[in-house]
Amino acid sequence: MNLLKIAQTFKTEDQALDYLVAARWPEGVRCLACGHNKVYRIDTTGKSGKPCRLFECGECGLHFSATTGTLFHDSHLPLTKWFAAMALMAEAKKGISANQVARHIGTTYKTAWYLCHRIRNAMNEGTMPPLGGPGKIVEIDESYLGGKVRRQGVKAGRDNKVAILAMAERGGRAHLQTISNAKAASIRPVLEAHLNPETDKVVTDAACVYGTIIPAEQHEQAINKDLIRSRGFGGTYTVDSAIALFKRGFIGAYHKLSPDHLDSYLSEFSWRFNRRHMQPQMFDLLLGKVVSGKPLTYKKLTREMF
Repeated sequence: MNLLKIAQTFKTEDQALDYLVAARWPEGVRCLACGHNKVYRIDTTGKSGKPCRLFECGECGLHFSATTGTLFHDSHLPLTKWFAAMALMAEAKKGISANQVARHIGTTYKTAWYLCHRIRNAMNEGTMPPLGGPGKIVEIDESYLGGKVRRQGVKAGRDNKVAILAMAERGGRAHLQTISNAKAASIRPVLEAHLNPETDKVVTDAACVYGTIIPAEQHEQAINKDLIRSRGFGGTYTVDSAIALFKRGFIGAYHKLSPDHLDSYLSEFSWRFNRRHMQPQMFDLLLGKVVSGKPLTYKKLTREMF
């Protein structure tokens, strides 16, 4: 569901509420406390004047709404604006900045930034099955973001870089996350958590660190420049393409990212990359994640650092 479809489908807040209720309780509304299906609907208005639909449980008397206990929780922003922001983030191949979202939906930058991070929180893969498996090939590479600290020399720029480890199945899913450095002690736990040990082949570049982590019978080293000269295919092209796509977003959309939230942006990219062949369903998939997510407060998001 793209942005145009969102605008055509959800012309009023009531229509958006109907869709949200159906997405959260496809088999009918149930009490959040006791699970009883004897629930009464109460229509009212909130402090901001927007429609507010409450439910009262006939068994335990609990009052709740469709947004209670979700990432929508305690938000005064209309659902129509939430849905527009979700469509923008789901469809933006290289990501979209909070400033651009703010201009599209008509909010302040701070509101859009908080909104985007709550949506980004829903894009976390969570307990995603490990990459690879029998008959599959996984490519692994590391990269760096940042550097070039003004008037502080080359060493300061090098120390300012953030290391990223990327893994990608050929023709399949990807996983990107930050690591403290590109040494075996940092890479090994990531591979143990996200790489299926029964993967047929693991392809890396010529970095010697992978030879100490990946079994020799699985490991294949590839040098892309040699493949280009021989007009060959394979190597680490898939994972390099995934890294390059994220960097295009970093340079073109975000321009600057805080290391405190970098893993959230990497998770967002991985979630979207892994569903690149499911464009028509991406909005509904994202909505399902938002309604099943836990509330994310501003203080928790900023860790009271800003």
